Amino acid sequence: MLKSSGIHVFTALFATNEEASAFGHPRWEPEPSQDSSEEEYTAWEDRNPIWPMKSELGCSIDNDFVEIIWKSGKEPDWDYLVSRLDLTQVTKIRRQTQMANTLVLIDHMAIGGEPPEFMSTGKLTYHGRHKASS
Repeated sequence: MLKSSGIHVFTALFATNEEASAFGHPRWEPEPSQDSSEEEYTAWEDRNPIWPMKSELGCSIDNDFVEIIWKSGKEPDWDYLVSRLDLTQVTKIRRQTQMANTLVLIDHMAIGGEPPEFMSTGKLTYHGRHKASS
């Protein structure tokens, strides 16, 4: 198994787990019917998968290395984050976090090609790349 070279940590606020998952994971529209034209099918292929987070971040990401951890209320699941990072790192992230209930964790191995310079977006607050705890 490959060893992680860091975890990019984001926080966000979503009304439901379904909303968080729809933003953070790719999904496909229903496939066109068999009697659809080749142009309609090609257009469907071009639109899919729909993945708002990937579009917002603007880089290639392998969704196998992305975790979306939603928790109802106004606080992310800090205990889960402590299971992934050192407590000192989590304490720093917690101080930086205002209104959020979702953790978005992207293992650095998820990034294809040249590593992007992540930053906060309209939906996500970026807290940096952190070393995973052993």
